[in-house]
Amino acid sequence: MDPRHYVAAYLERLYLDAHHDLTPAARGLVHEDVAARPDKYASSEHAQALVAYAQCHTRLITALDRLDDLPDGEFERKRGELFEEARIEFFKIAENDRLCIDARLVGNLLSNIPLDACISELMDLEQRSHEYLAGSVEGFSDEAPQFWTDRAVAAWLERPGSMNAFDSAPTADERARYARERMTVAEPALIGWLHTLEAISQLCLASARYHAASDYARRVRRAAGYPNRAEGTVFLALARLEDEDGFFTFAHELEAEAGTDAPKLLDDSPWFLLARTLLLYKLGRRKPARRALRDFVARCDGGAFFLLNPTYMTPYLPVRPEPRHPWGRTHQAVWEADGIIADTPDFAAWAESIEGVYDESERFADRNGF
Repeated sequence: MDPRHYVAAYLERLYLDAHHDLTPAARGLVHEDVAARPDKYASSEHAQALVAYAQCHTRLITALDRLDDLPDGEFERKRGELFEEARIEFFKIAENDRLCIDARLVGNLLSNIPLDACISELMDLEQRSHEYLAGSVEGFSDEAPQFWTDRAVAAWLERPGSMNAFDSAPTADERARYARERMTVAEPALIGWLHTLEAISQLCLASARYHAASDYARRVRRAAGYPNRAEGTVFLALARLEDEDGFFTFAHELEAEAGTDAPKLLDDSPWFLLARTLLLYKLGRRKPARRALRDFVARCDGGAFFLLNPTYMTPYLPVRPEPRHPWGRTHQAVWEADGIIADTPDFAAWAESIEGVYDESERFADRNGF
């Protein structure tokens, strides 16, 4: 989640809690002003640390974007310098405020340490973050729906202006879900913890810890108000484990949760479509694997190209970013599956041999200047 979004939500929550007598119009103005000028509302050291992190993170991502057109050698040098400068800045923020979890998380991800050591650091951060949430954040509970107790939700709904987002009276379930979403976004420690869980799940996938990757990703999915595609990690892990029953059981669970949105969730998901192809191929079921591959290529812009042409992607800092291109999600899915693809004998060559796949790859490259 973009820190500018959740830091602003946190600052707005603090301000409105201290100014109960504001009119709806005034609350709307506060919402806009906090997003535009967060420094003005950062009155505590913790709030100032969060704003500093958000600003540092924005500078890092903007600077990374500017490196895209550099020659390879200069790109590597500039990126290394940028990462080191940002790492130092993030660790300074984290040292001054231990509750700025994301600063510590991104600092660890930027450190030039072995993958196993990085996972160990993140697991320690996750444990400390969870201990803080369980002991200090009122209403947080592992056993509660979306991590928030019914009592905390009821209290939130009694706050002035809490339901302004609704044009008409929603159902009780809708009110509760909306409250949990807003409570999550406005609690930076919870967002930092979820970021840490998601980062661990992705690093576990990259280091062949497939059961752990799936377990951490499933915990991430429980949160409301936290946009993510953690189900993609679960699908890839189950495909690599050749767990066909688990794979399709999980797909049915998602369909049941999504209801009428189920087709959009799975049919357009590059993670599901690619993982299904890998699963069927690994199980030796070539005909259905061929159909699944064609489905992936047809539905996911760039699927054929990225599958046949492994393409560099900027490291996630800290987790999957929102894509800047229509084919961004496809690139992410193939990038995350790279280790599984490399560990599946002849998969890439087989994919290229399927009629139409190479031609679609070439068409995509021509359309997008690759």
